[in-house]
Amino acid sequence: MSYFAKVRLVDPNFVFDIQTMKFKDKRFTRYFWCFGPPKKTYKLLRPVVVIDRTFLKGRYRGTLLTTIAICPSNHIFPLAFSITGSETTKS
Repeated sequence: MSYFAKVRLVDPNFVFDIQTMKFKDKRFTRYFWCFGPPKKTYKLLRPVVVIDRTFLKGRYRGTLLTTIAICPSNHIFPLAFSITGSETTKS
């Protein structure tokens, strides 16, 4: 059982999506995940959402995208995460 399948057992509102290159290929091209609590409390956050990226280096290359918002007590609140390939017209 994968890590994200185990997370779904604990958090039934957990959402994830994996896109691979081919059916039998175990490498993924895009990956998205969002935990349940941010989905429930999204309406309580300030109306500013920030998307940031950082480049992954080393053996596993790609781009990590994070989506965050600010809660009413001025704390950073992560909403969703995604790992994609480098920036292209297709992505």
